[in-house]
Amino acid sequence: MVHLPYPMPWRPQNLDAQVTALDRELGALRPALRSEAGAAIDRWRADAAALLFHLRRGTDPRLPPLVAVLGGTGTGKSTLVNRLLGHDLSATSIRRTFTSGAVAFVADASHIPEHWLGVEAAVAGPENLPARGQPDQLAIVPVRTLLTERLALVDTPDLDGDTPAHHHQADRAFRWASAIVFLVTPEKYQMTELLPYYRLAQRYRLPALFVMNKVEHGAVLDDYSRLLEQRQWPDQRPFALARDDAAYEPPPQANLQALRQALIFLPPADEAGRRQGLARRTADLLGRLTDQIVDPLRSSRAEVELLAAALKAMETPETQVDVNPLTRQLELSLRQRSVLYLMGPGRMIERVRQGPGLLMRLPRTLWDAIVKGQVTLGLPKAPSPDQPPAPPDFRAMLMDQFAIVQSRLDDALRSSPVASRWLADNAASYTAARMDPQAAGTIVDQELAALNDWLRKHWNATPRDTALLMKFLRLLPGGHKLAQWTEAAPYLLTVIVVAAHHATFGTITPLTVGGFALATWLTEKLSNEVSAQARATNRRISDRFTALAHVQIQRIIDWLDLVAPPSAALDRLADLGGQLARILESDL
Repeated sequence: MVHLPYPMPWRPQNLDAQVTALDRELGALRPALRSEAGAAIDRWRADAAALLFHLRRGTDPRLPPLVAVLGGTGTGKSTLVNRLLGHDLSATSIRRTFTSGAVAFVADASHIPEHWLGVEAAVAGPENLPARGQPDQLAIVPVRTLLTERLALVDTPDLDGDTPAHHHQADRAFRWASAIVFLVTPEKYQMTELLPYYRLAQRYRLPALFVMNKVEHGAVLDDYSRLLEQRQWPDQRPFALARDDAAYEPPPQANLQALRQALIFLPPADEAGRRQGLARRTADLLGRLTDQIVDPLRSSRAEVELLAAALKAMETPETQVDVNPLTRQLELSLRQRSVLYLMGPGRMIERVRQGPGLLMRLPRTLWDAIVKGQVTLGLPKAPSPDQPPAPPDFRAMLMDQFAIVQSRLDDALRSSPVASRWLADNAASYTAARMDPQAAGTIVDQELAALNDWLRKHWNATPRDTALLMKFLRLLPGGHKLAQWTEAAPYLLTVIVVAAHHATFGTITPLTVGGFALATWLTEKLSNEVSAQARATNRRISDRFTALAHVQIQRIIDWLDLVAPPSAALDRLADLGGQLARILESDL
């Protein structure tokens, strides 16, 4: 509690400026927060708005006091207001919790300050009477009576009903009001929801009147007086209104007329008491700022940093996807169509030496090749590119792996009790932060589409070693026809090429040997081409999957960041709170 060294200069503008700065800082942080701290900030800012209203309003006698009627369900608040005004202007009902929002009864609508209660106000026309009130809206009913000439009388919802919004509306009216009328009944004068407001009214030095409705005998009034004395309201004799069907009659000093007179001549709080009440309101705001906002947010920020570090450690997942099965069929096709793949340099030399015997054993075959263009050497046929073997379901594999990454992230969060509560309180926003595993499937779709394009281009293309030999063969006289004979018979191409280089059957010239050295290089290059393409595809899938996992982790970290603001913002709040505390100690 702040101890006030009276007398000292009263400078409400210092408090006003500092509370406004704090409210502005919290207002900037609030949209990004979705944890329980957000509700605490909303409550703090609502109370700060009430404090600023009281700081700026002062004790101008031209401004009528704003008197709120507070009570529990069924205590008859609206009925009391109608009796005090002498008109049925506030809606009543035998049903409970009938009033939904605050309703102010004034001689002139201008007597209600703009944005009083922090909500929009609307003047109720004759067609809207009796007024019932709407949540988060102030209904203003102009009525000129002796009472409304002196004050604004405000009817409020109940404090103890089963509708939390009603309690919120009544609590807000209490904090903005200049004076309070507490209304109870013999059945509810000890209601626990009302007792804290007795203490707060005393703490904030609010003028207060106490009324018991539906009284049937005086003993209960005496007991109520003793309760008020225990609640720091000594020498308070409550006013009484008899139940309509009761024989009890309240004493003249405690009846309805006495209550009306007490309201008309309600004395304002003295200046010292008002200053003390404002200082206590400010001190309460400071305590709530530290206990319910700054400290919990610092704890949440520390937990966020720990969880973010744990999540970042998961940014290099293994894809475990290998597209080599898709390329094996192509490799087989190339082997069956390539001279160098089919035989290799060593076997080529051996075949050349056996050339004469080969031709002697294949006379019919050569004749069919020359005359009919048919060659049947029993060579394996390349598989049809239209019916490749079914590859593994790489899309499903990568989607499953991404789901595993998300499961690991969930496990890391749920290992923290605090984060588990965040997940339960913000399930919808966390679900929105989780990416669809279809994004991982899209990576496979795109990369395999690129790989399939490469496969289609190479599937129907002539292998480069065969193409080189065929090109050389076509340069020879009559080579064009020979090339046609050998398109489907790589063995014949071997013999013809060697003969074209003046190689005698049974011997190999140096040129031929050099040609095979070049062929060896071509073989190795072509042999590595397919596997290199597969490795490149695997690498791209892995890199993109890692990048996708990074994006998912960052989205979860961004979701965590919304639980608590950065440490620098919390430091600014603490500094502003410290400055406000120093103003309380020095200026008041």
